[in-house]
Amino acid sequence: MTKLNFPYITMPLPEWIGPVVAKVFAKMCDDSTGHDFLHAVRVMELAAMIADELHADADIAAAAGLMHDYYRKEEKETGRLHFGPEAIADLRREFGPLIIPEIGENDFDRILDAIALHESYSANAALSLDTQILQDADRLEALGAVGIARTFMFGGAHGLPMIEEKRKTAAAEFDPNVAPNGSVHMHFYEKLLKLADGMHTAPGKRMAAQRHQVMVTFLEQFENELGLISPTVINGT
Repeated sequence: MTKLNFPYITMPLPEWIGPVVAKVFAKMCDDSTGHDFLHAVRVMELAAMIADELHADADIAAAAGLMHDYYRKEEKETGRLHFGPEAIADLRREFGPLIIPEIGENDFDRILDAIALHESYSANAALSLDTQILQDADRLEALGAVGIARTFMFGGAHGLPMIEEKRKTAAAEFDPNVAPNGSVHMHFYEKLLKLADGMHTAPGKRMAAQRHQVMVTFLEQFENELGLISPTVINGT
């Protein structure tokens, strides 16, 4: 294990992850949508922390967290999903030569499988532990003070208004396959307030509960200042 000389990284990592970090940093360091290198590092470290607590493979969790948004920039430019089959094939092409010689093809496939399903919102999906860990880590980053900040970054980068001109009383269902629309305010009700109830792991649930409350407190003040109603959440709390 070694401490890598890149911004934001606080935990020691296996040496084989070093070249992966370098590629992710080069691609994501200038992102302004909330899916930047800081986000990748935070998901990496949260995933490794959750995996350690569960006695799961922390290296697999860390690598999946680091790489999970690698093609977000292309998604914004082309509409091609960053977790879709084309993106997974490109991840295999770009990162396979770096990772497979170090950990083997089976473990590399575990990383890609977790990334491919980390945006699944189906209650019936059977997710591997690797995917559950990545999904919990990524969703934790959408909660709390960091989640609030990233939501406004994302909305601004995609041209979403802060609130609707015509106020809505009910939130729509969130669909990760649909391009961003609506407003920043409604995104809290369409997606973010539902995340804590969808956590899989015990550490994910514990951290999500506290961060969820931070978000609720913020929304109460936000809506009070702007004279907004609290929309009804569909299939959520």
